[in-house]
Amino acid sequence: MGETKKQFATVQDMVLVAVFTALISVCSWITVSAGQVPFTLQTFAVFVAAGILGAKRGTLAVIVYLLIGFAGAPVFAGFAGGLSVLASPTAGYLIGFVFTAVIVGFSTKIVKEKREITKIVVMAATMILGAVVYYIFGTIWFMFVTEMNLISSLTLCVIPFIIPDLVKIAVAIIIVNRLKKYVQIFN
Repeated sequence: MGETKKQFATVQDMVLVAVFTALISVCSWITVSAGQVPFTLQTFAVFVAAGILGAKRGTLAVIVYLLIGFAGAPVFAGFAGGLSVLASPTAGYLIGFVFTAVIVGFSTKIVKEKREITKIVVMAATMILGAVVYYIFGTIWFMFVTEMNLISSLTLCVIPFIIPDLVKIAVAIIIVNRLKKYVQIFN
């Protein structure tokens, strides 16, 4: 009788997922053209969403973002949308974001009740691992679509993005550490 079941998705969960889905969308529009693979703040938003919301809600925000985009809303980089995006050389990154969100989101469970420096180190490690995951998905997809070899693909899809992504990770960690306590109020 004293048992209470937690709802799968509370109103607060839905609002937070919607807000972070919108954040990912807006950040994907902030683009600097760099050949076939643009620089965007999309990855930054995925890190922040998963770091603040955790694995379940953070991953859901990424999935909702992808579904909205594949349904035709112009939420991807360059205001692209629709299923035709899957034929683009960069679609693998979008799919990789789901796994990145899972990895980064689980870091929030791992570091509960730990020292601040431990939280930062674990979050940095999982965000770097998450970046490696979307690099893998993105590079494999890029190679498949463009028929380029691995070295050429890495030269275009990974190497130019390592330093910018490390900067995004550093800023994401700062933001997550500052905002996480406010989101926990909803839990």
